[in-house]
This record gives sequence, C-alpha cells and structure tokens, in this order.
Amino acid sequence: MKQKLNNLKNNPQFQEKLQQMKPNRSIWGVLGVVLVFFVPEIMSCFWSDEINFKINLLAQSAPSRELGTLLEWMGKELFNGQISWVNVGLGVVFLVWLFRK
Repeated sequence: MKQKLNNLKNNPQFQEKLQQMKPNRSIWGVLGVVLVFFVPEIMSCFWSDEINFKINLLAQSAPSRELGTLLEWMGKELFNGQISWVNVGLGVVFLVWLFRK
C-alpha cells in the first residue's frame, strides 16, 4: 500500500489531475465550496419541516407511485433536520486545501 501511495505521489499524470480538481483560490472557489457543502446543511437544519412538507405535496401529485415513494424517501433521509458531519468535514477539507500553498 505504501508503495502504491509513493507511486501516486511521483506520478505526474495523477498530480496534474489532482491540481485540476483543486478549487480556484478566488471568491468563486470559496463560494462554490460554501454553497455545495455548508449551505445545504444549514437549510436542512433550519427548514427541514418546510422542505419535507413541500416534498410530500409534490409526492402526492407525482405522475407515478414509484416517483412519489422516491420523493418521500428523499425527504425523510436527506432533510431530517440533522447536520451531516461528513459533508461539513469535506467542506472544511476543501477550504483548507484551497488555501494551502
């Protein structure tokens, strides 16, 4: 495993792809990370009841039963009013990576 990690560190193609994935150090890079990782958690925490109510209304008028079931599941699982610490952690990692070097 160590040898594979060392091979990745020395692989110029991998390093190039890694740099392409890194967010830009600009206001748009910071806003992108914040909007993708932090804002959905804040919305889920504060407005989960309203979001679930609207999802349930949409599920009732869904064209198929399967789509309605999927919407109901999405509302229960994704907007449960709790903070996803994995998502927040990834956001912090991207922000640190953004300002490193």
